[in-house]
Amino acid sequence: MVLLIAAAALTIDQLSKAWALTGLGPSRVIELAPGMTFQLVFNPGVAFSLGRNMGPPLAVGIIVLTLCLTTWAVVRAVRGADMIATGLMSVAVGGAAGNLWDRVTRAENGPLTGEVVDFINVDWFAIFNVADIFATLGIAGFALRFLLPNPHFDEPTSRDGAA
Repeated sequence: MVLLIAAAALTIDQLSKAWALTGLGPSRVIELAPGMTFQLVFNPGVAFSLGRNMGPPLAVGIIVLTLCLTTWAVVRAVRGADMIATGLMSVAVGGAAGNLWDRVTRAENGPLTGEVVDFINVDWFAIFNVADIFATLGIAGFALRFLLPNPHFDEPTSRDGAA
């Protein structure tokens, strides 16, 4: 389940980026609403272009983080842990993988130097992509899963199924 969800998120992200690359080009802007446009940019950094001058060390850090999150989600799924939380983290892994894919496949200045395709521009916020949405919603949903009270987490259970 973990890999299927992550693969679906990765695929949706890459399809949206393929559309942006062919449909937007370097100078086309599509207005969606006041303050929100589709506009193609290439981001060498992470969120808000942080780390844009780090190059391969940034990509290596992202690879390590993505592998850790994937391993954690797979272990939880195998153990039958909270499947909602595991699914949310799988969505985040798919988002991270989408941006990592860009860094690997769009590298022109050496290994892991590729730029991420961003195209959703919210004037007062940032320019981002579908992978960023998946990563953010997955992590935020995961955090909320444990921060909000859930009566099912507190129910005592025994091995024979009786509560």
